[in-house]
Amino acid sequence: MTQRYLLKCAVAAAMLAALGLATVSAQADKNQGTKKYAPPSLSKDHSKPAPRTADGHPDLSGMWIEKYGALGTDPAAGKTEIKGRSGPAPYPSDELPYQPWAALKARELRDAANTDPLLHCEPYGVPRIWGGPHPARLVQLPGELIILYKRDTAFRIIPTDGRPHDPNADPSWMGNSVAKWDGDTLVIDTTDLTDKSWLGSGKNAGEGSGTFHSEALHVTERIRRPDNDHLTIEITDDDSKVFTHPWTYSWNMNLVPNESMYEDVTCSNEKDYEHQVPDKPAANDKSAAAN
Repeated sequence: MTQRYLLKCAVAAAMLAALGLATVSAQADKNQGTKKYAPPSLSKDHSKPAPRTADGHPDLSGMWIEKYGALGTDPAAGKTEIKGRSGPAPYPSDELPYQPWAALKARELRDAANTDPLLHCEPYGVPRIWGGPHPARLVQLPGELIILYKRDTAFRIIPTDGRPHDPNADPSWMGNSVAKWDGDTLVIDTTDLTDKSWLGSGKNAGEGSGTFHSEALHVTERIRRPDNDHLTIEITDDDSKVFTHPWTYSWNMNLVPNESMYEDVTCSNEKDYEHQVPDKPAANDKSAAAN
């Protein structure tokens, strides 16, 4: 009798413990679902000083990765004049300082759901290729910076000797880039970007966001290495044909020396392409028609 009583007590205690654990877990899941996104800022715990090259500039070389993103301060973000809007931006493109006509076009591109260049196996391009959980290896050499991106297995070779842009450059996905040093900051100036690419959202690659730009896009990247383990990239997109003013955002990247690069071929393992891109694109879908 005593053994049976003790067994019942043990079973009851186990059931209560399990119920309590389930309640805590459910509450944690609920809290996680309502928790607002808060991208991490650059760590205040600075590591050892950044290494420097023989010419005295910070050495930007290394494997870098940004897990999240940080939208830069933009007083006009989310204030594009579109009637009937209130509260948080319902479209990612509403965070960009588009002119009214361009803001409407960006919304239409998102609603179409089949106009993102990535769906058509096109490259990310500059500046969309930056940010997110995709490593980039920087190799700094005398007179040039080489950037190897895991995304698209893409690369850039950027002269850093202050030379001007090539006046005969054709529009391309990665653009025509030159760079020069401003103190400890490397300033990359990129022009001649194809208008087939999109900008992303400033927080991530912005898949399906509709954030188009014109052929007048001018991108400035300011790269700093404040200490050994951190890299900051401030990007300014200036496009007078579609923006009311330049748009600036930043990526805070961490050194990941043990991270490996691997081949990333666009659409090499695509299973849903036939469902995402219709066989007969709409007449007003220029992106799909072009492919």
